[in-house]
Amino acid sequence: MSTRGSPISQKSASSPLAGAAFGILAALTWAGFPAITKLSMASNALDAWDITALRFGVAGLVLLPLFARRRFGDLGPLRGLFLAVGAGAPYVLLTAGGLAFAPAGHMGVITPSCMLLCSTLGGAWILREPLTSARMLGVAAITAGLVALGWDGLANHGELTFLGDGMFALGGLFWATYTIASRRWNVEPLHATAVVGVLSMVLYMPGYAWLAGDGLVAAPWRDLVVQGVFQGVLSAVVALLFYTRAVAILGAARGAVFAALVPAFSLLVAIPLLHETPTTLQLAGVASVTLGMVLALGLHDPQRWRAVATRVAQR
Repeated sequence: MSTRGSPISQKSASSPLAGAAFGILAALTWAGFPAITKLSMASNALDAWDITALRFGVAGLVLLPLFARRRFGDLGPLRGLFLAVGAGAPYVLLTAGGLAFAPAGHMGVITPSCMLLCSTLGGAWILREPLTSARMLGVAAITAGLVALGWDGLANHGELTFLGDGMFALGGLFWATYTIASRRWNVEPLHATAVVGVLSMVLYMPGYAWLAGDGLVAAPWRDLVVQGVFQGVLSAVVALLFYTRAVAILGAARGAVFAALVPAFSLLVAIPLLHETPTTLQLAGVASVTLGMVLALGLHDPQRWRAVATRVAQR
């Protein structure tokens, strides 16, 4: 940590309260992705192809200076391409496209929980991470929550809801491949984001411009501004910086809490923005998924919390 600035400003900038604020802002931004994306899609102003173009057209330009300075680093083009497939255009096309068939609240729960589920199982298989009994219970609770959400979709939201839910789940799998690969290759989060953003822009935008024609030109400017800022700046870049800062202040254990908050936040955000009132089955699914994420992330272990509290107090 730099020694510049007053002691008061240094203390306030790295206090647990500041860390919690950064983490909550990151969780709220990620949780808002389903509802804010569906706002423009529900009015037919934009579709999934347009949303993806706005996200990576803007994010790619914002991140281009960082990518130009570091290039691929130790990754190499092939590994960079693998990360871009996992967290780039295919992921956004799947998750945004699923919103045409299923509620935004489903995406906010299914995608992050499937990501954690696949990351947990994939980490045990590929990274040789220990699969403890608590993590296995977490996997079971997440699975039960996903089953409840799937049942809710069939019972209350139409027979095509399962298609959207399946796309959300596949999007979670794609993000899990990115998560496991970035950990395996020890990629710094901001560098990985720059590689994904710029590669996605370079590979996706020419084909989109050729096939979509004037899709964005015909859209209302308000939708373009809202989606461009939210998708390309807030969701793709700023939320990651907030989360990284929260982890730096609070440690990985407490930082993981905010990832576990995303499903519940997503359900809450969809109520005022889309008037999607959660059903009893949805609430049960969210509760089960959140419990599973707490167990899978190890947030139930008091020893981890005491260790983190000690490190924060020593700052």
